[in-house]
Amino acid sequence: MPSALAFPCKNDVRPRGNCANRTHRLVSVLGCILMAEVAPSPFLAWTSAASRLHQWWPPSAVRRACRGIESEAAVRDEIQGLKAREIKKKLEAMGVNAGDAFEKDELILRYVEAKMQGVEQESAESEGTEDATDKTAEISAECRVLRVSELREQLGRRGIPWADAFEKDELVQRLTAALVKEAQYCKSGRIKPGIVAHLTGSELEEELRDSSTPVLLDVYATWCGPCQLMAPHLDAAAQKLGSKVRIAKLDSDKDPAMASKLRVGGLPTMILFNADGQEVTRQEGALMEQQIISLVDGAQA
Repeated sequence: MPSALAFPCKNDVRPRGNCANRTHRLVSVLGCILMAEVAPSPFLAWTSAASRLHQWWPPSAVRRACRGIESEAAVRDEIQGLKAREIKKKLEAMGVNAGDAFEKDELILRYVEAKMQGVEQESAESEGTEDATDKTAEISAECRVLRVSELREQLGRRGIPWADAFEKDELVQRLTAALVKEAQYCKSGRIKPGIVAHLTGSELEEELRDSSTPVLLDVYATWCGPCQLMAPHLDAAAQKLGSKVRIAKLDSDKDPAMASKLRVGGLPTMILFNADGQEVTRQEGALMEQQIISLVDGAQA
């Protein structure tokens, strides 16, 4: 038994898909178990192993790994007793070319690969749902440790009524729903619906890579009179636009490189990006509240 085991680091990009990758995931899971077996204190070791396993592989990832292995075994059992010509007929019915395969083992391999492609596609479709469920459970757990007064404060800050909620569970459910919606609106969490966020150049680039919602950017300067004139109108427009668009400001003096990259020639400049981070339209000069709203609605129409 080895005294030390190598495990994937926290930031590993975990491969998914084929048989080898499913085996890799299973080895990682088994590694945690072996780590517990060789440790001097079984209780502490198993606790540490479970903690590391949860950190490296969230529940949805473990379920997908196990499901993939079980599915492959079931496919092999399904055709193990068939003759080579029968397997070839199944492959032809699936649209898989088997004319150059004459050995039964090769036909079985092709059949398993063809069937597992379908399993992987179903797994990929359900992956988003499972990850969303895990995220909701994580947010709910974080809300549950808050005191009632803290829950009410968080709800009030978001304009969510709480006076008719007499049980803590009701407050937790309302705040969880709000936070999940915010996470879908902006993955980084730095921009909230209805609120104008101040971003640096690097933060803006990160937001533009996030395909959650469109981004409306105000490039301004503190010394710019029209910029200061427009600021309250931008705040008012943000409240009315809500979750339609992420609204942010970039100080051109603090991030001149980004302002130059965006080809900003006058201040203020409003730039609307679509959900893929591509510029849709821009407008130079101060805009009033309704003009800002029309800029967004007109581009999304």
